[in-house]
Amino acid sequence: MVKHLVTAFLFTGTALFSIDIAYAADGNGYDILPTLGGNGSGAFSISSDGSVVVGNANLSGGGFFATRWDLNAGTLQNLGTLNGGSFSSAYGVSGDGQVVVGFSNDSNAGGIPQAFRWTKATNTMVNLGALPGSILSIAYGVNGDGSVVVGYSLNSTSGRQHAFRWTEATGTMSDLGVLNNGSSSVAHAVSADGSVIVGDAADGNASNNDRAFRWDSISGTMASLGTLVGDQLSYARGVNADGSVVVGWSVGINSIERAYRWTQASNMMVDLNPLNPGLASRAFAVNADGSVVVGEAAISNVGTRAFRWTEDTGLISIEDWLRAAGVPVASDFTLVAEGVSADGNVVVGVTQNNSAFIARVSSVGSGIIDVNEFYASLANKPSANVGLNYAGTILNGAHGEPMRNLLQAGQQSLWVTSDIGYDNGSASDGAFGVADFGYGLGLEGGGTARFAFGGLYTDQDIDAGGNFINKGFYLAPEVTLPVAGNLYATIGGYYAPGKLTVTRGYLNGGVMDYSMGEADLDTWAAKLRLDWLNAATLNDWNLTPYASLTYAHSKLEAYSETGGGFPASFDAVKDHSTVVRAGVDGVHRLDNNIRLLVRAEAAYRFEDETAATSGIITGLSGFNFAGQNTNQFWLRGGLGAEMDVAGGTASLNVNVTTQGDDPTVWIRSGWKVTF
Repeated sequence: MVKHLVTAFLFTGTALFSIDIAYAADGNGYDILPTLGGNGSGAFSISSDGSVVVGNANLSGGGFFATRWDLNAGTLQNLGTLNGGSFSSAYGVSGDGQVVVGFSNDSNAGGIPQAFRWTKATNTMVNLGALPGSILSIAYGVNGDGSVVVGYSLNSTSGRQHAFRWTEATGTMSDLGVLNNGSSSVAHAVSADGSVIVGDAADGNASNNDRAFRWDSISGTMASLGTLVGDQLSYARGVNADGSVVVGWSVGINSIERAYRWTQASNMMVDLNPLNPGLASRAFAVNADGSVVVGEAAISNVGTRAFRWTEDTGLISIEDWLRAAGVPVASDFTLVAEGVSADGNVVVGVTQNNSAFIARVSSVGSGIIDVNEFYASLANKPSANVGLNYAGTILNGAHGEPMRNLLQAGQQSLWVTSDIGYDNGSASDGAFGVADFGYGLGLEGGGTARFAFGGLYTDQDIDAGGNFINKGFYLAPEVTLPVAGNLYATIGGYYAPGKLTVTRGYLNGGVMDYSMGEADLDTWAAKLRLDWLNAATLNDWNLTPYASLTYAHSKLEAYSETGGGFPASFDAVKDHSTVVRAGVDGVHRLDNNIRLLVRAEAAYRFEDETAATSGIITGLSGFNFAGQNTNQFWLRGGLGAEMDVAGGTASLNVNVTTQGDDPTVWIRSGWKVTF
């Protein structure tokens, strides 16, 4: 069924749309809604198949415009305006996402807002006009196949609103009238087949007080749903798939609102919170068969909570619904529930901190999450960039001293090296280790060929919760050739197949929960480096300036998590890095056997962000995040020594860097024998 006006916003103070992102809500979950380059966006409805979100967004130059966000394609489309108008907004979308309705000001109608109907087939807004005697119109809802549109039209003389029903078959609006010669009416929602419309109308038989109404195509008339006993006003906001159940709220003379559920079978409203007649409640949505109602209620004197109602449980808070299903919920924090899935097992709404929540009880996972916190765990999950970082570390760490490993023609060498340290990145921190074995051969003409194979391992805590482990092996061939004089060029390669195991942590009901997944992580890289050996001498230090360019490419295969209340499936992702480095190596001979080593280096990564992250929250909606910002520039310093002993050369270096692709601090140690 099509939700009538399902909204979820973040607020700053009391200003609407003063945020950078909004969330679209229905039973399929929440997705971050992007902007059109401005400072805000809003989500008003989502298709029943969960594929399309509609609302509005700001342009960088100002103004707001109707938007259609295709979740499957990951695209946000500006639907434009009517005949050169200056603003528009989308309020409703058909079940398959092919038809969008809302309003736009129309330059051909004096800039007055007009109801529009947009179709994907034509990619064009069509002005639905207005009722006779009216010029302003707003479309709020559309049925499942997009053939029926509802809303209201404002009379230009009386200033009164009349609910309308527009059909594709006739191409015209029909006036749904008013209740008993009342003054006004507004249609808010329509059933999936378009035969039933609900909303509010001033009732002439009730001193023009507002009454919830239900209009059906069989009788062609608007009928008052009345009020709860003793009340003065009532409002309708939700209707189920076949129009047999209506929900909203009724207001008494004491101004207390009470949520109701009206059924066609009984033709009467039922108070959803009869045990607390003095506490307010409002119902906003109902599931497909009408058995589950959600909204907000002052369940006790401690404050308002989102509620879920069924005949079996009565009106209970979302937190208590979850607890009854065996979910540990640390504290109560919901404010209002605004959407419910067709089967009634997923509820979405807003917390007391004005952030979106998703709550569910299902076979794939149960619990409740704050969308802000949960999406941070998805967006900050380690990805293919892990492979890129360690490719750079190995090529420029364990294999970053070609001038210390030159051989004469026919000479050979064997070595073992290790890099062990600590990496404090922007989203994780922990230990890592690299170890390899290598063989070198001196070539005719002054060149040296080297080949190494080794293994890598890292175990890091994720700042958003959980940890990841990356392990694998690598192959690293390289050759150093003289270019001219003391100028040498080194060309190197790198290939590392491995595994990335991620345990993603997030709060579920205020309690830490974990979902785990594993995928192949394959990385290859190439390096070009120039060294000017002993280009200068300073205070008995031989200085060798160098520059290098490293390109790395990594792919993390798709994988699905298991465990936890909200596991997700992540799409495969490819990433790359291009890093240029410039520095100087210094060597100072203490005696014939011991040499001091220093290094100073600056590095720059050309890419300003990592690859995007996309996938599906199992049983809910898709997600698509832009990549994380990279630290493009960093510095590295190194201090160490090498010693000739027992027929070989032992070395030890300490390296530290500012935050970037390289680890924070690591110790390189090695043993080499030449023969």
